[in-house]
Formats: sequence, structure tokens, C-alpha cells
Amino acid sequence: MNIEKVQFLTDEEKAEVDLYFLEGEKYFLLQDFSKAMTAFHKVLQLDPKNAATHYKIGQIYSENNDIDKALPHAIFAKNYNPKNKYYYLLLAHIQTNLEDFVAVEKTYTEMLANVPDTESYLFELAAIQLYQKEYEAALVSYQKAEDHFGAMEEIILQKQTVYLKMNRMDLAVEEGKRLMDLYPNEPSHALSLAQMMLSNDKYEEAEEFILSKIDQYQNNERLYIFLSEAYGKQKKYARAIKVLEVPFASTTLDLTRKIRTMAGYLAMLPNEELNEPLLKLSEKLVKTHPNSYQALAMTGDLYYNINDRPKGREYYLKAVEIDGSNYNIWQNILSLDLEMEDYDAVIEHSEKAIENFPNQATLYYFGGTAYLIKKDYENALKTFNAGKAYAARDAQMKSLFHGQLGDAYNSIGDHSKSDEAYEIALDAKPDNDHVLNNYSYFLSLRKKDLDKAFKMSSKLVRDFPENSTYLDTHAWVLYMMGDFEGAEKNLKQALLYEPSATIIEHYGDALFKLGKIDEAIIQWKTARDMAEDTTTLDKKIADKQLYE
Repeated sequence: MNIEKVQFLTDEEKAEVDLYFLEGEKYFLLQDFSKAMTAFHKVLQLDPKNAATHYKIGQIYSENNDIDKALPHAIFAKNYNPKNKYYYLLLAHIQTNLEDFVAVEKTYTEMLANVPDTESYLFELAAIQLYQKEYEAALVSYQKAEDHFGAMEEIILQKQTVYLKMNRMDLAVEEGKRLMDLYPNEPSHALSLAQMMLSNDKYEEAEEFILSKIDQYQNNERLYIFLSEAYGKQKKYARAIKVLEVPFASTTLDLTRKIRTMAGYLAMLPNEELNEPLLKLSEKLVKTHPNSYQALAMTGDLYYNINDRPKGREYYLKAVEIDGSNYNIWQNILSLDLEMEDYDAVIEHSEKAIENFPNQATLYYFGGTAYLIKKDYENALKTFNAGKAYAARDAQMKSLFHGQLGDAYNSIGDHSKSDEAYEIALDAKPDNDHVLNNYSYFLSLRKKDLDKAFKMSSKLVRDFPENSTYLDTHAWVLYMMGDFEGAEKNLKQALLYEPSATIIEHYGDALFKLGKIDEAIIQWKTARDMAEDTTTLDKKIADKQLYE
């Protein structure tokens, strides 16, 4: 670096300046800034206006993050020698650290005006202007850069960014088209332009543009994805799904993205227009990713949402064969088993799921419930008792488990354990309507604790005044308490909502107790026509007697 000399220095002083400056440079390169600073200050004692030395001192202060002290030295160096590029750059660096962007812009502007061959710093100037939202000024700077260097990808992209910030979508699109003309064999620029249109809600324009490029960039997966998005945003859902067949047939497109795309359509199902296109899409998904449990599970979700439960379960089962570590899939399988009333499958699948998730209470609940429905009370009790420990911290699950235990114990005639289980269930969740119903009903059948049964059944009909089962239970409690009029009233109300053979028979019993024999027999005959086991009803009707 040249050291500016002051004309009135003697030859001896000039030699000293050179010596101290070189010494300072040596220590600066060794990063011994303390000794470098001492040497440079000796230079300034001899030559206070030595621009190079002020520059070096400014550098040292800047390196030490002592920006305020660095600034005056950098300013002095630049002002004293306005043709030195490095002085401007140091000053701009310091001003940037001080976040004085107005000053930074001025420094770059002066340098570009005063120092030849600094046009590459037009990019820094434009960036500063862009940061300050001086969009027109930034465009001028980028245009100067383009005039000097020619059309370049970086310049066009930056101009496009500025136009977008100015909400000049038309000009941003024009820049994108210029970029495609410059690089006709590079599909990324077409993709960027399509994405820009979509991001700015220009869906029709995006559709038209992408369709014009499909032949040029055949089988480009992202182009089809963008086209699908353009269709989707215009609610052309069938077309949106159809064009996804190309990227879905590709193994290079990220599977997670495919899954996420399909998931977005599930909430729209069932839909006659979309069911078939989505099924075709899922076929491609599974064919392309045959060993992916996610692809199989997503197909299961699809069939479930179009109400094809058996097919949904089939794909879920294929998914867990590949990877049984997804708990949600097991839950879906068990829910479908129950919906399809396939209780043997519930038992089989719950046991397999428990092998993977031995601490999940819900799995034991599914299995135990299936055993209970099948009247295999021994295995029901065994399953519920095995799983209840995992439900202890969840009041809802604890109540469900003990409610089922109460039903199972009652079914084998162990009323003591049944009552105990029901009490635990209600202690965990006092408004468990299943328990309130069964507990009060079974107590009424045993004619035990009828006041407690009345309290529970009263709460039920208060909370669920249109539930025929709960009205029947409350009526039967009243019946066992000798309130036949109250029983008749509630049973009559129950018949308005969902009449069953049991409710009609109970209604006949209440009428009989009130001395309305002929009316009672009419109700028993109606119940007989609906009941599976008519033995007791036949006897009541034939003998015109009440057999409870």
C-alpha cells in the first residue's frame, strides 16, 4: 500500500514514518494489535494527516469492535484520499455495524462516482437501498449493474424481488420471462415464476402459464404440482387430483409431500366427483411406494372416508404388517372392527397391538369390550383388570374401565364386585351416563338401594330427556319403588323417541299394575311381535298375568 507523504517532512522524518508504518503493518499481520497501534500512533505524531495510517488504526478499532473510535479514522482516510477503494469499504463496514444505512448508501454512492472499476459494489448499494425500502433507487442501481455486466440471473432475480415489493406483479412476471429467455433449458426459472404467481393469488394466470410450459418441460414433477395447486385454488378439484398422477408415479418426489397433498382432500369426502380420481391416485401411491406403511395407511384413510370400511381396514392391516409402531393406525383398525361388529377381529387385533404398545389402556379397553359383547366374561374381566392400571391417571379412562368391569361382574352374578366397580367409575367421573344407567337399572332389578338408584336415574333423565333407554331405566326404578303412575308416564315418553320390545313390555307391565289389563295385553302383544325371545310374553298374554 502506498503511504501518502506530507511535503514538508524532512527526509529523516519520512524514513521514520516508513519505518514505523512497516513495523505497524508487521504487528497487524501478526494480530498483535497493541504493538501495531503503538507503531501507527508514532506515524501520526510525525505525520498527522497520513491517510493510510488512519485507515490501519480504523481497521484495528473495527477488529476490536470499538466502532465509535474506528469511525473518525475511517472518515479521515476516505476524505483525505477519495480515490482509494479500500477506505470507502472500511467506512461502509463501520457504518453498517452502526446501522447508519443512510451514511452507508452515501459512502457507496461516492465510491462508485470517484473510484474506477468499482461497479461490482452496485449490488451492495442496491441491497442497502432495498433494505431502506428505496425501491426506485434500488432498481436504478440494479439497472446500472445490468448495463455494465450485461443481463445476469442474479440481477434479474433481484429486480423481480423489488417489483414484488412494489406490488408490480406485471413487471415481476416480465423479469421472470426474461430469465426464461436467457436460460431456456433451465426449468427452475419456469417453476419459480409459477410459484410466484401462485403465491400472489394469480391462479388463473398460473394455470395458463404452466399449461404453456408442460410440453417444454415434460414430466417435471413440480410443474404438475403447481398446476394442481392452481386448479385446487380455483376449486377445480377433480382436475387438481388428475394432474397429480404424474408426480405421484415418481419415486423421486418426497413421499411426505404426497401424503400431505392427499390428506388435504380427505375432509371433502365422500364426494362422487372426487372418489374415483383419489382412488386412482392412491393406487399410484401404493404402486410407487409398495413398502411404505404411510402410503398404505393413507390409502386406508381414503377408503375410510368414502365409507368403504372393509377396504380401509384391509389397507390399515397391510400398513401394520410393514410397521406396527404407529399407534394411530392400530386405533383405526380397532375402531373399524367395532363398527363392523367383527368382535373376533377386535380381540385378535387388540392383542397384536398390545404387543407393540403394552402400556396403552385403550387397547385393553377395545379387547375387553369385545369379550364382553361376546359374553366371554372371564376373558373380559381378565383384560379389563390387566389394563385398568394404565388408565389410573386418566379419570375418563378409569371411569370407562370400571364401568365395563361393573357390567362384567354383574353378568356373572358377582354383585358385590360389580357395585364396587361402578362406585369407582362414578367417583372418577360422576356424570358417566353409561354407568349411571346400568348401575341404577341393576339395582332396581335386585330391589336394592332404590333411593340411590332413583337419584342416579333422575340425573340421567334430567340430562338426557329424550333418551328412550334412560327414560326406561328411570321408569323401572319407579316401578320397583311402587310408583306405577310415574313409571307409566316415563315409559310413555320413552315410546315417543325410540320404542323397543323391552320398553313396550315394561309399559304393558306398568299398565297392568295400574289395573289397565286390556291395554297391558295390547302392549305385550306389540312387544312380542318385536322380541327375539317371546317365552315370558307368551305366558303373560295367555294367562293375563304379570310375570316379572
